[in-house]
Amino acid sequence: MPFYTQLNTREDDTPAVRNKKQRCAARLRRLGAAVDAHLAASGQASDQRKSVRIATWNLREFGGSKYGGRDFEPIYYIAEIISHFDIVALQEVRADLSEFKRLHRILGPDWDYVATDVTDGAAGNGERMVFLFNRQHVHFRNVAGELTLKEGAKIRAAFGERIRLDGGRQLELAEGAASLSGTYRARLKSASGGKKLDADLEIPLPPGSTLELPEGSQLVLAKGTRVSSPSRGKARVTIPRRIHGDRYRLRLPENSLDDSFKQFARTPYLLSFQAGWLKINLCTVHIYYGDNDDPAKMEQRRSEIEQLTHALAGKAAGEFRFDDKSFLGVLGDFNIIGAGHPTMEALESNGFVVPEQLKSIPGSNVARDKAYDQVAFWKPGRVSGYARLEVLAAGVFDFFEHVLHDDDEEIYRAEQGNGLKPTSKYRTWRTYKMSDHLPMWVELRTDFCDAYLQQIEAEMPDS
Repeated sequence: MPFYTQLNTREDDTPAVRNKKQRCAARLRRLGAAVDAHLAASGQASDQRKSVRIATWNLREFGGSKYGGRDFEPIYYIAEIISHFDIVALQEVRADLSEFKRLHRILGPDWDYVATDVTDGAAGNGERMVFLFNRQHVHFRNVAGELTLKEGAKIRAAFGERIRLDGGRQLELAEGAASLSGTYRARLKSASGGKKLDADLEIPLPPGSTLELPEGSQLVLAKGTRVSSPSRGKARVTIPRRIHGDRYRLRLPENSLDDSFKQFARTPYLLSFQAGWLKINLCTVHIYYGDNDDPAKMEQRRSEIEQLTHALAGKAAGEFRFDDKSFLGVLGDFNIIGAGHPTMEALESNGFVVPEQLKSIPGSNVARDKAYDQVAFWKPGRVSGYARLEVLAAGVFDFFEHVLHDDDEEIYRAEQGNGLKPTSKYRTWRTYKMSDHLPMWVELRTDFCDAYLQQIEAEMPDS
């Protein structure tokens, strides 16, 4: 149960602050009852000691400063929702942890957390991955790690493989070829004094164009190429004037190529937990978004999901064979478009399965039209002795039906200092106070005591 002591009214509270605290207290009571009703309607276990609730929630720019950041009211609402679960994977927690630490203090001393550092690079977006867990119901098994891809299994960037045309590298169009100057379809954005490209513009080259290589370039014959040997330690080779084929490579000086092969945009994070008899290894992710309307960036997103499931499946098949009573799940913001889309097919590959209870949910974004957030388990039908993975219930909770409702717009527009300007869209503003994602959750059985005793009984010799 969260600690709401800061809602106590004080003598120096202004009437506006006192009114806000009273409104927050009333809404918290309503919100808590709504979460309870939602869980009950979803078929939760009757005895909470025999199950664990696991949630994933992308908290939009949590720790950011847009619209003035979050004051106590939305953080209390977020804490109330989180308190109904046992393990919560959070995405979009920013480098500045001040806002998150306020949330953690409200949740109270029973709650602990593990947070990653910030993923470097623009694609990392200054974000952390965080697991919050209630130590009264779950214990951390002291195993944690970032998931990185093996050599040769990198994700190809949306722009493909490119050579930089600087540092002595230059392209010459074929003699007699038409000029490439002209008008092309392009994405633009305003810049001082005009426009600039907002996405790469790719122009097909005429046949016969040549690339002048800089000093220091080297021709490479691949290892395993057959050669003659005039003396020990020497190879005689014949090099044609026009060089091509799978035996040859071209080594360019440093910084000649764009960074075409990548790790994950935001490094996935894997933790091991135990709740009751259930040992569950959970990996939280925030998959590369790019652009829904750009096929190349969509392919990078799909590839990242597929490489993720492939890497996790390999880890499960390898490391977990030493502990066959453990199970593996992956959860977070996958930026999946919907059922049947290649991004969903990539998630449901390499042995991963989304629970049936979640497949019927149209979407976890506020508009409920995108399946961005997901929970999937590796080979969930696997049974190892007494241990099994059984999904008891699952769902998505729409908090905007209970707090920061559409009908509340007039209240917040009249309030001072909350970042809601006259020109601001209320529905956008409120997503920076709560989120533009809804929390998704699953409930798993944790009590295998009876099955364990039956297994022992079955091993007894006949008397």
